Order: sequence, then C-alpha cells, then structure tokens
Amino acid sequence: MSARVRLALALCCVPAARADLLVTKQTTKTLLGKVPVFLLTNKDGQPYLTSTKEGDQVGKMFVFLKDAEKSLAELKVMPGASDARMWKTDMNRALRMADREQGSGNYNEQGRPQRMLMRLAPHERQRTNARILFLKKLQPFRAPPTVPVFIAEGLAGQKRGGPVVPLFFSKEELDRTWSRAALKARGAMPAKPTVIVTSLTQVLKAVEEDPNFRCDFFVSEATQKGGKDKRRQVKARILKPRR
Repeated sequence: MSARVRLALALCCVPAARADLLVTKQTTKTLLGKVPVFLLTNKDGQPYLTSTKEGDQVGKMFVFLKDAEKSLAELKVMPGASDARMWKTDMNRALRMADREQGSGNYNEQGRPQRMLMRLAPHERQRTNARILFLKKLQPFRAPPTVPVFIAEGLAGQKRGGPVVPLFFSKEELDRTWSRAALKARGAMPAKPTVIVTSLTQVLKAVEEDPNFRCDFFVSEATQKGGKDKRRQVKARILKPRR
C-alpha cells in the first residue's frame, strides 16, 4: 500500500479536530517549517556532540520539548558543559542538518575518519506505542520508526479549502484530540480511534507525490513556545562523555 493511500485512510469521515496549525496547500518545506525541533548548544550556539560506539560524534535533535529539557539538565552537570542551553529550529532545517556529514579531522578506533552527525533523537515511549500497535495488527517483528507518526482513521481538521489530516508525534495527544472530537460528536464517532502508524519519511513521500494531499502536524502550544530560535549555522563542539 502506497504512502498516500495509507494516509488517505484518515479521511474516510470528517469529524472536526483542533485545526489551529492546519494549512490550505503545502510543500514538504511548508509542512515541516512549523514543526519545532530542539537542540542543545553552548552559549555561542555550537551543538554538543557525544561519542557513539561506532566511533562517530553525534548531536541529538529533539521533537519533544520535555526530552530536550531533561537532556539539558543532565548535560549541565557534565564537566565543561555548564553553559549548555536549548535552542529551537524547525524540522525542515533539522532534516537538512541530518543529511549532512562533516569530518572532524580525527580517526576513530577502527581507523576510519570520524564523522560529526546530527540526528533526531528517538522517543522510546512513542516507539513503544508503535510496537504495541504493530502487535495488535499481528506484525510482531516490524521495527518502529525512529520518530513514529500516528494518524487516526476518520479524524480530520476543517480549514479553508476542506479537510486536513492531523498527524501526531504522540499517540497520547492523538487520543486526547479524538476524545474531544468524540465528545462534540455526541455518539457519532467511536469512543476509541483506529490508529495508523507511519514514519516521517512516508509522510514526506506522500506530500511530494501529491502536493494537494492535505495534512499537517499537531504541535502543542507549549512546544511552540518552548526554546529560543536558532538563526545561524555554526560549527559543532565535541563533548567527550564521562567514563
């Protein structure tokens, strides 16, 4: 089943959902430009990087504000990281950063050039939610995406030009949105949604295949307001983890 067909299942009926972030027409750039992503930097805006078992240096980017805040608190107690702070960019820029590889000029223990990378941090609760849904669909060996995207079949937001499929990074937020819509529908909707799990890559593929396919990410008000905007690209600072 194609990415577009899977996502279009969400439009089998059109109860109203919260639609404050929904748009009339989009490209992947406009779709991702409103999704906040948080990263940890020093006071000059240089991202902190940590070592991986493969010998590379990786900086984490967070979709969830609380994850970024927790990692910031942990980072600040590490030697040399007392100036750590959280910056906000958008998903469009974050994915461009993730596509780039920068050499550090050093070699790792395996003798190959050490890379400096930026990666979206997985959210284990949402990956667990995805695993549970896969089990219910008798797909026990299907690996969850690093960043799952959840869709409720039949849930759509009403906006200028027609319905738009809301996309959620959090299943809990999807459930709350469904419950609010079901309450307003007064029995016209099931009490619980049928949830589809997809990935950010599949969503972008669906939009690229058909720019008229209308969807948008649900982003909470707290997440929208969290962090500071990161306006400039800077070199990364390598932080050696404590042994």
